[in-house]
Amino acid sequence: MKTNLFTEIITDRGSFDRYRNSTEIFMPLIKYIYETNRIKLGEVSATRQSSDAVFFAGDTVIKIFQPPETDFSNPDEYNIESEAMMFCKSLGVLTPDIICTGTVYDDLYTFNYNVMNYIDGVDEGKAVSGYNNSEKIDHALKLKEISGKIHIPADINIPRYDDPCKIDHHLWNIMPESFREDRKIYLSNVKFPEAVFSQGDFGGDNMIIDKYKNIYLIDFAESMSAPYYYDDGYPFGGNPVILEAYFGNYKTEEFYELQLIAWLINWFGAVLIDWRAKDMGIDFAGITNVNALRDMIIKTF
Repeated sequence: MKTNLFTEIITDRGSFDRYRNSTEIFMPLIKYIYETNRIKLGEVSATRQSSDAVFFAGDTVIKIFQPPETDFSNPDEYNIESEAMMFCKSLGVLTPDIICTGTVYDDLYTFNYNVMNYIDGVDEGKAVSGYNNSEKIDHALKLKEISGKIHIPADINIPRYDDPCKIDHHLWNIMPESFREDRKIYLSNVKFPEAVFSQGDFGGDNMIIDKYKNIYLIDFAESMSAPYYYDDGYPFGGNPVILEAYFGNYKTEEFYELQLIAWLINWFGAVLIDWRAKDMGIDFAGITNVNALRDMIIKTF
């Protein structure tokens, strides 16, 4: 049944970004979803930074995915997130519980959604900033235990890192042509290990730490079947204590090489390189080949 709940026009990713934290704009859609599913709707407020529209609603969280009618969204994220979350939960990893999922066919756009229970805590970056070194080491060992559980082959419907639509994603076109050509040559000579489940962005905003320091994984929309080191691209905000406890002696050629490959096979890698270069005061236009990226990665750590 068609509805008339979302009246804004989404012309590009920038326009959706302007709307996604607006409770006023999304409230009619949120109310409709909760009424349809007979869920009590508490006070609604915008949540963490996300590429989708995510809101607190009482003791629940609702995630409304970017509509598939836009050419900048991934229409499979909705199904990927549900399958990936249930897979991790089956392995004993803490995740939110999915209360309901569904689709609203609005007049202008199709909105897929997940409603989950609210996890009372803070994101990993904020939690770790208040840890002493001993607590950081304990945290790293917990992360290592979680990654050991999830980095196994997964017979679920999630994308592969080497799917042409991922490995050749148009976002890589922001890199200089010389870099793109060098990337193709470099990757053609890499011997990849068996693909395993990867959460897609292991750390930071995608983990919630509760008052007991339990770690909950959230946001599985970018989950991927990929080499085990796919989740290790710029891990843990570069925190040296956590890196040492998680990887051991991490300042090695092998570590830098696996970091490099993780960046090169990430469909969003070019944007990550751009962001990291800006943070480090490096001229993005100067990253004209793979060796230049390797040099930036070494400086990062």
